[in-house]
Formats: sequence, C-alpha cells, structure tokens
Amino acid sequence: CEMCRLAERSMANTLNQSIQSAMEEDAHRVADSANTLFGDITINPHRKGKDGLDSEQILSKRFQLAASRALSMYIMNSGACAASELCTNVFLLSDSRDPYAIPSRPREECLRVFEIAKASCEDCISIVGGDLFVAPVAPFPDEMEYVDMFGDRLTGATGGGGGSGASSGLQLDVERMFIEKTQVYPHSLDQLEFTRNSVVSGILRVALSAFVECVRSSVFSSFGYRQMKVDAIFLRYIIPHYVKDEFGTSEANACTCLFNTIDDIMLKAGQRCFDHEVTNDDDYYDVEKDEIFTPYQLVQRFLEGGQESSSMKRVAFAH
Repeated sequence: CEMCRLAERSMANTLNQSIQSAMEEDAHRVADSANTLFGDITINPHRKGKDGLDSEQILSKRFQLAASRALSMYIMNSGACAASELCTNVFLLSDSRDPYAIPSRPREECLRVFEIAKASCEDCISIVGGDLFVAPVAPFPDEMEYVDMFGDRLTGATGGGGGSGASSGLQLDVERMFIEKTQVYPHSLDQLEFTRNSVVSGILRVALSAFVECVRSSVFSSFGYRQMKVDAIFLRYIIPHYVKDEFGTSEANACTCLFNTIDDIMLKAGQRCFDHEVTNDDDYYDVEKDEIFTPYQLVQRFLEGGQESSSMKRVAFAH
C-alpha cells in the first residue's frame, strides 16, 4: 500500500527524467519506444524530452487505485480477524444449566477486538501520520447519563428495551429507512481514504456485521443474553475512542453506523433468547453476593477494578 502511494508521487517524475536524459542522445528512438510502451502520448522528439509523460495523471490514478485495493484487503483481513474473535465460543452463551448465573465482565474476545483496532491505528499512523485516537476514553457515565452515552435503544429509553417484541423490530425497521446506507465491504474500485478513522471504522464495520450474522444463527440463555448486553455496553463505550463521525466526508456516519449495528445485534439476541422476560430486565441478581447489579455497573466495575487496569491498557491508548 505504501509502495503504491510513494510510487504515485515519484514514478511519473522518474520516468520523465529518464526519457529526457535519454532523448538528449537519441531522441527519435526513445520517443518511439515511449509511444510503444505507454501508448500514444505524443512525445515530440524535437523537444528533447520536455513533454510530460503522464500529463493526464493516468499513472498516478493507477497507483492510487492499487494502493486503495491494498488498503481494502488490509481492512477486510483485519476485520475478519476481529469478527473471528467476536464469534468465538458464542455457542457457550446458550448454556442454561444455571438460570441464576450472571456475567462478571465483558468477554475476553471483546478486548481482543480492540487490540486489533489499536494495532491498526499504529499501522496507519506509521504511514500517514496524524493522531493515534479520537479522544481519551471518557469517564464512565452516571446513571442519569446512560442514554446520552449508550443510546435510547440499548438503555431501553424508547420503551422497546432490548426485547424481542414486534414493536422493537418495527421501530428499528422504520429507523433504518432514514439511515444512510453504509457499505460494509469496500469495493475493489472504490478510492478509500488513507486515514485512521476510515481504516478503523472499516475494520469494526466488517467485524460487527459478521457478528450480526453469527447472532442470527445462535440461541441465547438468560445468562447468554445478559453477557451480550455487557459486551454491547463495553463495545459502545470504547468505540468513540477510535472512531468519530466526520461530517462533510465519506465518514460522516462512521461512529453512528457502528452504534446502530450494536443495537441491531442486541435486538437479534433478544429475539433468539429462550427467556424473553430477561430482555427487558437490567437488574441482575447475584446469588453469591446477595446483590443486584446492572450491566452498566458490571462494565464500570471491570473498568475501574485495580487488577483490570492492565486490560484497559490493551484496548486503549489513554484512559
């Protein structure tokens, strides 16, 4: 990818200089060779190589396209790795042997997804420069700020909760009508933007879209759905550290698109859950501690726990 980007800037100039130098010795022969190799570029042998070889920027465009294709392959490969992590051991979330079991933290696989995102940021910055991340990880919100941080659907503020009722699905279908269609997999002819935001959002888009399909073909126990809710809150909390909506660009809905996909994942998980009552209940009773926890409290406890500080260093640059 970087070789193509460098070639775009230097190849035409190098060829022009070579032709100009050679034509000072044998103008007619070099002009004929250049016309044969690069097509009818109308090189006048009497101008001694002063004609531009790529005046229409054809070579430049080809190298741009080659670099874009290499970048799209990088995005799809990294996205596939992240998707593989998210989908790992999802079948275990159908285990219903202990109806009182509750999760204690986000799955390890969710942390590995952000390790991939973090490594991709470092790769991008080493090539194109810029900031490693959008902003430091924000302090975990208070209960009154859950809706602002996690959205109406994930918090159940719209009344639909994460449940599997027909109203939830209908509401999401109506909202989708007004959401700009977002391409998940980059096309080979697309000119991708060489920015950290574009690359990381593309990787997460591929990963979450694959996870949607995995959830659609899975079933969940009450524990499994609760674990999915904890994972969704964790994902949504960390994503703004890496991706933002860049208005006026092709990444205008980069972050919003990822949030909508997470909401879709939770809707599908609710529809595939054995116990539909748990999908509208955020009070998780811990039998061993005789306490009630919400999924938000579980994520916050994980983030603020002393022994988990090393885990946050794995998934974020600053927190």
